[in-house]
Amino acid sequence: MTTHSVMPYRFTNPSQIVRETYMEKLERLKDNLDWFNENYNHFKKYFRNQFVAIKDKRFLDKDTELEKLVKRLNIKDINDSIAIEFVHG
Repeated sequence: MTTHSVMPYRFTNPSQIVRETYMEKLERLKDNLDWFNENYNHFKKYFRNQFVAIKDKRFLDKDTELEKLVKRLNIKDINDSIAIEFVHG
C-alpha cells in the first residue's frame, strides 16, 4: 500500500502555483522592508549615506555604490527576496 503526501493547498492549474510562489516572495520582501524600517535608527547610526542589503530580516552587506553592492551579492533576480534600501544621512 502506498501513502501519498497531502499538499496543504489544492491548485486547479499550474498558474496558481506560480502565483502563490510569487506572492510568498513578495511577502518575504515586505517582511525585510518592514524590518529595515523598524531598525532604521540603528542603520542611520552606523551606515549613513549607504545602501544596505537585508535578507530574512538580517543585515547582509552595505556599500555607498548600489552597483558594487548588487554585484557583490550576486543578485540575479527577484527569487532572492533581498531588500536593498538607502540610509539617508
